Amino acid sequence: MDPRKFREEKEAEIKRTYGEMRKRSFRFLFLNIMLVLLVFTFMFFVQRVSPQTYSNIVQNLQLVVELNKVEYLAPDQVLAKVYIVNTGRRDRDFTLSDFYVKLYSDKKTVFEFSYPRSISSTVTGLGKRLVYELGKDVTISNLEANEYKIFVSCKVNGRYLQTERAFKYQERIDFMILTEPYYLVGERVNPSLLIVNRTKDQQKLQITRIVWSFLGEKFQEDTEQTFLLNPGGSALVSSKASFHVQTKGEHEIECAVYLADGTLKVFRALVPVALKHEEKLSDLEMNIEVDDVIVIDRLARIRVNLVNKSNRNRFLKIDKINVSIVEIGYNFAVTSRRIFLSPFGKSTLIQPERLEFNTPGVYEMIVTVESEGSKISKKLSVAVGK
Repeated sequence: MDPRKFREEKEAEIKRTYGEMRKRSFRFLFLNIMLVLLVFTFMFFVQRVSPQTYSNIVQNLQLVVELNKVEYLAPDQVLAKVYIVNTGRRDRDFTLSDFYVKLYSDKKTVFEFSYPRSISSTVTGLGKRLVYELGKDVTISNLEANEYKIFVSCKVNGRYLQTERAFKYQERIDFMILTEPYYLVGERVNPSLLIVNRTKDQQKLQITRIVWSFLGEKFQEDTEQTFLLNPGGSALVSSKASFHVQTKGEHEIECAVYLADGTLKVFRALVPVALKHEEKLSDLEMNIEVDDVIVIDRLARIRVNLVNKSNRNRFLKIDKINVSIVEIGYNFAVTSRRIFLSPFGKSTLIQPERLEFNTPGVYEMIVTVESEGSKISKKLSVAVGK
């Protein structure tokens, strides 16, 4: 036996064996990672989606409750829609009867609705048909802080369906610092205090002292101010505090509010500071958000957002923002506005005022932004229902 040849064969065999072991180990590790990701994905889904959102299935038809949000803050209105969903590919005729809706908590029943008569309709394949809209004919808002459930039951083609959807309703009093969206080095920060009552009851607040802190400086204001705030109401508290900004960056400002009942509220906000304005409108996108469904003969609450598509802070000086909807002859504009955008972040650009539609349909909203010769425009679709 040739020792050299024997050694080479053994080394080759060891390499092959080690290589196979590495491949098996890699496959095993990969499978374990995928398993862990699947488990976490499942946990994430289960924590955020109610397992009772969908009902049992009858002849490919299912009862579904959709909420416009799962956490409400007083005095928000609770809005929900009930659909019959077709899980099959073919159109389905159905007859709905004994329809019942209940909104309740562990303490009391807030709302009930029943409709025993039969209604017949059709739902397209893999489509859905709206059968009830909570909030269209009745306003449910200013609830006590608690967890609530919307229970829905009915008969579809003579067979019983039921489902339930949970949501939270919260109350609080918000204390917020108001400043400019950003500042330039050398400017002065003159903050204000905004108080918003997000509870279902009128609140009486007595402020005895306000202390501001910014970049090592403090400013104390001893005061005697009393505010009566209705649900959803707010109060703006002006201040004589003024801080000189000498360095760029994102600095923190703090406000401590002392109340007559001994309560101390401490909260902070970031103050972005730049060397100069940015006037070139590049790497930006626009989109719209709505708080409620837009329907005819009711003021539309729309926010137009400006989105930063770059990975750097943006300090934008806007000369003019214009919103127009040609079909209804609507035009709204604002001038001279500062907007700060974090990397890939967004900020409200404009909220059109006194906007109302008289006819359902899809409208084209044109938003134009101008800044020192730079200009961008975006066409956005607005869907309006009855």
